[in-house]
Amino acid sequence: MKKFLLLIFLTIPLISFAQKNNNGKVYDKHPAIEIVNQFTEAWINGDTETLREITGEGFKMGSSMNNSPNYKGGDINNLIAQSNWMSKNFVNISVKDKGQAYSDAIEYKRSGLFVQTFQEFIAWDKNNGFKLRTPFNATFVFDKKGDKIIRFWWSDNQAAWQKWNLSRQTIKNGTIYKDHPNLGKVRLVYYNVEQGNIEATFENFSENARIYDSNLIDKEYNSLEDHIENVNNIFSLFEVISLDEVGYPDYMDYEGDGGVAYIWMQFTLKNKNTNKIVKLPVHSQMWFNNEGMIVREDVYYNANILN
Repeated sequence: MKKFLLLIFLTIPLISFAQKNNNGKVYDKHPAIEIVNQFTEAWINGDTETLREITGEGFKMGSSMNNSPNYKGGDINNLIAQSNWMSKNFVNISVKDKGQAYSDAIEYKRSGLFVQTFQEFIAWDKNNGFKLRTPFNATFVFDKKGDKIIRFWWSDNQAAWQKWNLSRQTIKNGTIYKDHPNLGKVRLVYYNVEQGNIEATFENFSENARIYDSNLIDKEYNSLEDHIENVNNIFSLFEVISLDEVGYPDYMDYEGDGGVAYIWMQFTLKNKNTNKIVKLPVHSQMWFNNEGMIVREDVYYNANILN
């Protein structure tokens, strides 16, 4: 048995060594990379003349993300059309190495010359200002001479393109109400504050509600417990004269989960120490879940007014 185990251990390195095979060389600097950079620059700028010069006979292109069995990609005419369309509809287009990534040129012994890029595509739709940003990795295959691109396959974030496509459409995302039961709950919040009933003020808030206060500088949000403490501190220093709506609130019943109430208020307060009257504009956005509980509030006001 010992001899058998020893034979196995001596054989393992030989097996591992036998599985290795050098199939080419990888370069981070190579003339083919310069051609790819030239191709990319021409592609995003609508320089179709250059594209024709550096692509070879039988050129094919396509998205590696398309898994349709009938997908065959495109040819030089599709490349030209794509380049023209992109340059006319986007501005400030860039395709640059992402982070610490860089392009590789690979001279395969069997498959020929390839260039692989690891980049990021950024562009703005000139018609609506939408910023499109997606990883953009591509594989370029060269002809036998190594000076013409005959294959261009890329992969990117399809969700980013879908979001851009939606930005060009008119899509309803819910219903706006100027009166709604959840607006009643918002009004009750301010009613109870004005009456000094802090306990009742937050009865429609979820225990795990998050409060995003525009004046927070040391953390992202307050817990409900922290927020109640903050409110108590403010009204220990100020007497409430009146809390009044400015205009009228809106309730956005969004498609999907819950909705958001938007309300604009004018707080009229009196400093208990100085008797000074201050007026504090407040804007609040209260987010409701499907059970009608407030799970988040974004509140905006200038705390310096209270100093």
